[in-house]
Amino acid sequence: MKRSRRTEYTDQVDRLLAQASDLPHGPTRVELCEEAVRIADMHNDSMLAYRAREELVEAACFGGRPDLLIVGFSWCLATFDRKEDDIPAYPLLWRMKWVIGALPKFPEIELATIDRMLDDMERRFRDFGGSLQPVIQKRRMVALQTGDLKTAAAAHKQIMRMPRDFLSDCYACELDALAGYWMDIGKNALGVRKAEELIASGLRCAKVPETTYSDILLPMVKIDRARDAMKYHRKGYPLIRRNVGDVWHWGEQMAYLSLTGNDARAVKLLETHLPDVEASHDPLASLAFLRNMVVVVEELAERKEKAKLRIPAQSPFANETGEYVLADLAAWVRERALELSRRFDRRNGNSRYEELMDEPSALRRHATRVPIAG
Repeated sequence: MKRSRRTEYTDQVDRLLAQASDLPHGPTRVELCEEAVRIADMHNDSMLAYRAREELVEAACFGGRPDLLIVGFSWCLATFDRKEDDIPAYPLLWRMKWVIGALPKFPEIELATIDRMLDDMERRFRDFGGSLQPVIQKRRMVALQTGDLKTAAAAHKQIMRMPRDFLSDCYACELDALAGYWMDIGKNALGVRKAEELIASGLRCAKVPETTYSDILLPMVKIDRARDAMKYHRKGYPLIRRNVGDVWHWGEQMAYLSLTGNDARAVKLLETHLPDVEASHDPLASLAFLRNMVVVVEELAERKEKAKLRIPAQSPFANETGEYVLADLAAWVRERALELSRRFDRRNGNSRYEELMDEPSALRRHATRVPIAG
């Protein structure tokens, strides 16, 4: 007896999604999910396409593809709103939080668009009977990412008075976000204390405390605890080194090594990760990496005039000889980071990211030699 055509393509999609789920987050997992979506769309099977896109949205969220996350989720949301199929609301609302986090990463996405999405999220969470606490959490996060520190502070005060519920992030993620809030607004000692409390608690989630180990490094340098931070570098970097969704955290680890006098190791991270940064689909994370690259190259330029570096050919910094005048390279990296900073600032209506270009110089004043094996 011949198997139906639907069974054949459904099995094919199932196999692709099963293969994807067995892989760590990254490009291959994303590609398998994209292929599953393509097959489901080719056969006009809306429910199968929805299920495949759910998997694609998750793979994109944790695999460094916020662009695919936004597009895939938008399709799912439109399908849900047509009410053509019996689609549960809870998973959709949970993933909506991921999308809100992705929107500010692209300077071409206007603030009005992000605000409309936040308002829509608030309406949907209210209609579903959930607390608005996770919505205000996202409003604080968006405000931080768009340089609106006054709005972030107001949202933070709201959050502290609101109850958690079934749509809230897990407690580990909330504690991580709280530590990040304090560090983002310059209260580094408080932020570091909160982050260390989280690490000591043993609480875990998909990316916490893996990314916490990286986020804590430069604030610890600023409060003259660079030596204490070395244990977080040694523990944290192996956890994020292979994930292209951790461009931001690669830069933090790289800058920390440079500021603690571990030049060879810092350069190795630069050479290892710059190809993925140049191919990144996350402009905000790329900007953070470039800002930290300024730290590395300026620190090197203090100690030598030239250096051989393996910079990928697709990088605008590359030259044919592979030898670089470090002061010139530092100026080029700084200028590129400034140009991208200004793009975000034009969208955001402030000068937050251009002001953050003072960070490399401020950090370098706290440079302290710490042996990587010590």
